[in-house]
Amino acid sequence: MATLAHKAVSHVEMQFLQNGWPVGEALGSIPDFQRLLGLGRPACHEAIIILEARGFLDVRRGRKGGLFVAAPTAEVVVGAMLMYLAISGESAECIQDFRSLVWRMVVQATIKRGISDFDPVGGPGQWGFAFDLAQRIGNPAMALAAQIAEMLVRTCEGRHAHVRDEALETAIRMRDVSGAFHRLEALAGPVDLAAPLLALETVEHRFARSERRSAMSLAARMTREMIHRPDAAEAEWETADRLGYSDLVVRQARRILQDFGIAQCRKGSKGALLAQPAGPAGVIRQLTPCLMASGMTEHDGTEAFCFLATSAARLGAERAGLHSSTLTRKIGSFANSVDLGDLLRTENLLLELSGNPLLSIMARSLGLANLPRERPIGMPSRADVVVANHRILRAVEAGDGETAAALARGKAEALQQLADSNVGLD
Repeated sequence: MATLAHKAVSHVEMQFLQNGWPVGEALGSIPDFQRLLGLGRPACHEAIIILEARGFLDVRRGRKGGLFVAAPTAEVVVGAMLMYLAISGESAECIQDFRSLVWRMVVQATIKRGISDFDPVGGPGQWGFAFDLAQRIGNPAMALAAQIAEMLVRTCEGRHAHVRDEALETAIRMRDVSGAFHRLEALAGPVDLAAPLLALETVEHRFARSERRSAMSLAARMTREMIHRPDAAEAEWETADRLGYSDLVVRQARRILQDFGIAQCRKGSKGALLAQPAGPAGVIRQLTPCLMASGMTEHDGTEAFCFLATSAARLGAERAGLHSSTLTRKIGSFANSVDLGDLLRTENLLLELSGNPLLSIMARSLGLANLPRERPIGMPSRADVVVANHRILRAVEAGDGETAAALARGKAEALQQLADSNVGLD
């Protein structure tokens, strides 16, 4: 039953991606949905639980109820990110670095557009100057990245971003990129290099303070308990009764753990088994529809991706000889392949060279959000990408950050021109 349900969920997720993630679109009643998927009642019920736990489905009760397409909120994405970082043993430093990267991205885009009016659209918001600037330049992808970065920092009790800063606005007005970036460093404040590892309690407490005791909060609690008692297991109703959650929330929390690869849920009454997280796929799965629902265009997404890919190459070069050698060897094993799957794996590993998992997650989500709108890359273009990747790798291994960044930027811009060309590639 779980296999059938997960196959159906993957099919539904792909349909949503191909249709631009149409939030609010009605999918009919539960029986209608069951017939559409071609499943029996138990498997369909399980599929609905998984989709609802991921935030992909809004189940409305009553006479005008039914199933509707939904997208995870920024708050849910932040919870997923924090949970992944905590389980992976990351520190708060990567969150601070990610916010600084997002700030630079937004400021660079603002300077590129020649913006001189810094009054926030609709008045100052609650997520700081970068979010307001991103709205001013009209890039929803950057605005969402700025909101998420700020939410992450605030959750870890870091400094809140300023709403306005005169010195920064002066540098932007003068198109002084170096001066603006220098000001951003001052606004970020000192970075605690000995920042403690993120704790699962951070995720749990964040969502415990929200309006509802969410499945994400419970998922963090259950993960913490499984780490301390890996052999212990209990039925869903026992967890619900002991911790004061509904049966539905417990079931959704377990599906979240499955998505993260943290737990392997057993059939029957005895709960779940602890497993190692398989990677950031669970976070990317939630961030991608959140980006698509933001209203971003292909250009918006590519603009943000280009900056992050360029930053990843530069950061990878700065880390050369420290942590990146294993990744570069791993990339080298299939870097000559023009197979689309190998190309995507290479792109993902190039992003991971940055050493910042949040940068990689954001960039990969942006790429996935743009896939339904892009033309497939033809064989000649794939060969060009392979050559570009080799050049980037050589620059990274040599520790030449400027060259690595320039090559990554050139590759991203070339692919964007290809996507905009409207020329068929067979």
